[in-house]
Amino acid sequence: MLQETGIMEVNKTTTERFPSTEEYAKDGKYGDDANPKSGDRKNISEESTKDEQQHQPKRVISLLGAATETIYRLGLGHRLVGRSHECDYPPDVLSLPCISRPRLDVNASSIEIDRAVRQKAADGQPIYKLDDDVLKNEVGPFDLLIAQDHCRVCAVTPRDVQQSQHINAMCSRTNQVEQLILKPSTLKDCLDDVHRVAVAMGVPNRGISLRNTLQKRMDSVQRICNSVSTGSKTGMPRVALLEWCDPIMGCGYWIPELIHLAGGQALHCPPPGGSTPTISFKTLLDSKPDVIIFALCGFGLSRAASEIASSSSLSVGRLEELKKVGTRLYVVDGNYLVNRSGPRVVESCEALCEAIHPELRGHFGHFGTELLTTLDKALVMAEKGLQTGSKKVRPAPFVEENDSGPSADTSSNKNEDHCIKAEIKTPVNGPAEVVAKQLHYLELGEIEAAFALNSIANQDRWCGAERFADVLRSHSEFRRLLEESAEVGAFETKDNIATVRVLLPPTSTDEGVDSDSDKVELLWTMVAEEQVDDSATAWRTEKVGMAH
Repeated sequence: MLQETGIMEVNKTTTERFPSTEEYAKDGKYGDDANPKSGDRKNISEESTKDEQQHQPKRVISLLGAATETIYRLGLGHRLVGRSHECDYPPDVLSLPCISRPRLDVNASSIEIDRAVRQKAADGQPIYKLDDDVLKNEVGPFDLLIAQDHCRVCAVTPRDVQQSQHINAMCSRTNQVEQLILKPSTLKDCLDDVHRVAVAMGVPNRGISLRNTLQKRMDSVQRICNSVSTGSKTGMPRVALLEWCDPIMGCGYWIPELIHLAGGQALHCPPPGGSTPTISFKTLLDSKPDVIIFALCGFGLSRAASEIASSSSLSVGRLEELKKVGTRLYVVDGNYLVNRSGPRVVESCEALCEAIHPELRGHFGHFGTELLTTLDKALVMAEKGLQTGSKKVRPAPFVEENDSGPSADTSSNKNEDHCIKAEIKTPVNGPAEVVAKQLHYLELGEIEAAFALNSIANQDRWCGAERFADVLRSHSEFRRLLEESAEVGAFETKDNIATVRVLLPPTSTDEGVDSDSDKVELLWTMVAEEQVDDSATAWRTEKVGMAH
């Protein structure tokens, strides 16, 4: 879930809190699979509402853990023939060939992983690589591949897939391989993707049934949490959910919505769908959260506790400062919950509810398990060397000959005090104005000026204006920002974070210009930060991604 930060760990195990593999299909009343129909294969329509008479793929590769779980809940796990390294639930999926591996060491510390990810991004290199030998020798032919184009850090992307010589050769020989690319940003996207996967699998009615079941469960959680919040004299608890600890990062995408449904007021987050911001410890402390929930992306309880204890951003003394002001500290399994966009957003909401409301602790059966506990107890687990999460074997990372390992640079923390401020003055120019100025500079080719409008954390991430430009040129849509005029659209602000939508014009084809519906929409996440040279604040670009 973390964009350009963190990475999914690959050594998580199942817990007995969730349904067994046999129980997965019981989320809805399903009939037998319809027989596949003959005929030419067509591209998958995400909006398809056809009944279950369409062609059904029989050999499927899923490169997204959320999609893999959805396939099992649809009762179609037997159709999977390959998985990614992060597809680790339900347990049956671990028996399938693993066709992807990271290109960095996921056993490294949080700060080292962050540096490695930033270096890969700055060099325009992919973070994952598909194993062509496994694809050729163990997987064989397949007729559907599912991936995501939401976060290049959390899971395999279409760009990673394009690096596979085996898949490229296979596609050049036949048109029988379909691809479904998911782009979840909001909670609605997460639930809608359940139906999109069902449509791709040829069972749309099952998808509707499963989505409705998940929605009803989510509504039930919200009702329970609202009943507690309504009776509170202090209002909704202020909740800081942190997706990474070194550097400290708030939360983004669908997580603020989960916090709201769980009866909390989300801190350090953009409006729904925006990406995760980097913050300083001072910002965290000054915001006076009632609850801090560590949901480190890809880490179980004990691994997360170890990272927190050794974090240069969160020392023991700093944690004590938080406790002194009455902040309750929890750790949630950030691999199985919260950061995945699949059906377990429901369980994620339940776990958050238990952490936010002491009177509901244990209500849904998560607290005190390997999914949720207090930070103190998680630290004890780590000190004793206890392992929570998976015992599965981690795939060794691919190592290229020119890999030199993580940089020794500590730039991600050197400007910590200049990260997002909890209490700031109103910037002179609004976020949309700053985005318009940055777009203007990019179109003129004034890269240095455009780069200067990035946040300090973002500048550190790219290491320099030239690397920033190289990354833009390497992406088909971002490259257009250097060549065409883009239109600034709607924007939303929440405290000191904003999202701004940017529209690229429709592309030209042999038949003319595509319709407005084919416009490409980008999403800028902006932060208001103090400037180094004076006490004034200004909106600066923290991250840019594809809007869904």
